[in-house]
Amino acid sequence: MYFETSQSHEAEIAGETFSLPIIQLSDRRAIALLMVIEMGVRFGDVVGDALAERFAELKPDIVVGSATLGIPLAIEVSRRLGIDQYVILQKSPKFHLADAMVEEVRSITANASQRLLLDRRSIGLLQGRRVLVVDDVVATGSSMAAAIRLVRRAGGETVGAGAILTEGHAWRKALGEDAELIVSLGHIPQFDIVDGVPIPDPSTEKDAWTDQRIFLTRSRQAGRKTSAA
Repeated sequence: MYFETSQSHEAEIAGETFSLPIIQLSDRRAIALLMVIEMGVRFGDVVGDALAERFAELKPDIVVGSATLGIPLAIEVSRRLGIDQYVILQKSPKFHLADAMVEEVRSITANASQRLLLDRRSIGLLQGRRVLVVDDVVATGSSMAAAIRLVRRAGGETVGAGAILTEGHAWRKALGEDAELIVSLGHIPQFDIVDGVPIPDPSTEKDAWTDQRIFLTRSRQAGRKTSAA
């Protein structure tokens, strides 16, 4: 069972600061929760403008988002890019999705595995098109990776992947080379629970990935020099 703590996290998104409640996932772990549908109309304008600006030069033909929290983002970005149609990947089975294309998903906020479903009637909107995939938060990377796989199975070319926030760095491994497609408007860490208080996990901070890569590179270089000696 998840429950909201008394603390919040100040997240910088598209150059502005927003307060996000910290939700405890277990006795040891917590996250800052972004609920797009509760952030108001202005927030949609801010993130829609910012993501559209970042991806406009790629000239996507269509935007793909995932239900439920990715829906308003897909609409706002599409509107600003001047694209009339968009495609939504569903997470719950519906009568018209009996023959849908399916990819498995594992979410940080869901105990059981989920599925992303692409209505086969939408394949024509993606086939041979330049596709921008968007989502609210990229944490494990599982949802974004599944969305990109569905786009490719439908014959689309994923030219970019946008997110309001990245969370931690586990998504980099899940996405592999596709991690290079990700452009986000901000980053949030994950939190350790210490004496009942959520404390940011340093390994999930924004610069931790860069610091780790520098450390590994220097370690390899030192190892080569030792071997050569």
